[in-house]
Amino acid sequence: PMTLRDALAQSNNRVTAQLMQREGAAKVAQLARAMGVRDSPLDAVPSLALGTSPVTLKEMVSAYGTIANRGVYVAPQMITHIEDRNGKVLAAFGSAPPERALSASAALTLVDVMRDVVDRGTGADIRMRYGIRDDVAGKTGTTQDNADGWFILMHPQLVAGAWVGFDDGSVTLRSNYWGAGAHSALPIVGTFFDDALRARAIDPRVQFSPDFRPRSAPAPAQRRRAHPGLFDWLRLFR
Repeated sequence: PMTLRDALAQSNNRVTAQLMQREGAAKVAQLARAMGVRDSPLDAVPSLALGTSPVTLKEMVSAYGTIANRGVYVAPQMITHIEDRNGKVLAAFGSAPPERALSASAALTLVDVMRDVVDRGTGADIRMRYGIRDDVAGKTGTTQDNADGWFILMHPQLVAGAWVGFDDGSVTLRSNYWGAGAHSALPIVGTFFDDALRARAIDPRVQFSPDFRPRSAPAPAQRRRAHPGLFDWLRLFR
């Protein structure tokens, strides 16, 4: 037997599929819509748990943003205002009102479960290779036949994601290793987050919940600014 926490940490899709069957694909699709998957069509079938319905990176980051925001969905906004060269505001654009997608307790539970992904699961390179010790949680993802690699990382002040794949779904990464989000997409997010922390774009002291106590994680032998594998996998397409 395996707990759902362990299954998510190790990306055991069999357990995810069982959960989908128990809860119902229509219910899962409805929740995905509420959390931020607003544009892409979602087929309410059991294989939805395995990534058979393509969605955009924007939608994925939006959905994880809802989790990081304690269950409240906020529509992504590219431009908030326009200024002239003197700093005068020429136009301001209001944002859509926030929407409650799931309870705060459910969102914080998801955050805590996905902390294990980066602490001891498929996303452990965030700790081990990039030396990020802050309160973060995330999830790796690999769609059918290694067609796409995903990684999303959440911090209370920043959610970032990367997708590695092709516009043509019939073209795959041809490798179980490079096809995994942990090896293709994670390095992009890890480098970005590392730079954001170094630049103090986000506060490393901020936590998802006041009662959170960081768990210990092995210290990296050396802090690296870039993952060497980020360029290695590009050789597949030469």
